[in-house]
Amino acid sequence: MEYTVIGNTDLKASRLCLGGMSFGNSKWMADEENSIKIIKKAIDYGINYIDTANIYSNGKSEEIIGKAINGYRDDLIISTKGAGKMNDFYYGFNNKYLNKAINDSLKRLKTDYIDIYYLHTMLDNIDMKVTLKTLDNNIKNNKINYLGASNFSGYQLAEFFTLSSELFNNRIEMVQNHYNAVYREDENGVIPFCKKKGIEYSPFSPLAAGFLSGKYRRNENNESIRTESYPVMKKRYFKDYDFDVLDNIIEISKEKGVKPVNIALAYLLKKGFLPVIGVTRIEYLEDNINSLDVNLNNDDMERIEEKYIPHNIIKGTAGY
Repeated sequence: MEYTVIGNTDLKASRLCLGGMSFGNSKWMADEENSIKIIKKAIDYGINYIDTANIYSNGKSEEIIGKAINGYRDDLIISTKGAGKMNDFYYGFNNKYLNKAINDSLKRLKTDYIDIYYLHTMLDNIDMKVTLKTLDNNIKNNKINYLGASNFSGYQLAEFFTLSSELFNNRIEMVQNHYNAVYREDENGVIPFCKKKGIEYSPFSPLAAGFLSGKYRRNENNESIRTESYPVMKKRYFKDYDFDVLDNIIEISKEKGVKPVNIALAYLLKKGFLPVIGVTRIEYLEDNINSLDVNLNNDDMERIEEKYIPHNIIKGTAGY
């Protein structure tokens, strides 16, 4: 396993982060028993960074991870997210909600501290100073070590970073946003800002919810358990120009004797990003880890990118 230091922290993380969205109650997810097997196998492979969120299966993902990491906690980096909408009475960015969200996450994860705590989204009508004060208090109380931002636009990230640094001396150390070979809109603002400020960029949905696995075909129905339970997937991908990018990825995978998923992940690793992988089976985990051994040259990278067409911005809502 390869490791990298996150931002300006003392955290040395595996180059792949195991995401917790795949652990829970939906048909396409791994159930508790299989999720725990996946998590422990990932740890055996050297993955030491596990990410989740309080809204994933309404807390079930955190509970599963809490059980799985028993005995491993001090060797792991655990991140989770708050401010997402759990239900109609439990959501928001204010002091009451965030404190409850943090404390509930700690209980479910069975830990005393969260290594990186993300705001799961940012709304433009929020007073960031109030939210940052709450987060700062939790840092001072040793419940949070570092801050992260997820589903932030470029201008939101810049404002949040500036206020957190100047008012509370707390840097944002990681950004977890939607990015993959068929959705690259963060190149227009977020990624350049992260590079300038030394913020780790950690893309979620690195395989485009399975689209980049190569199992879907152009001009076919392409229904699956995943598309049925996650209908936004078909709205995000499956355009002709997405298949144009996928075709090149499949070609390169054949040339190198690997799977399309390996090329899709190697593409992100080549850029120096820290992808969040979501897996529902042990064999999928192994496929993802094999991507670390794939070397892409500049020509490969150009071929992956040459047919990309800019997309409409997809804003994460975190349940809102």
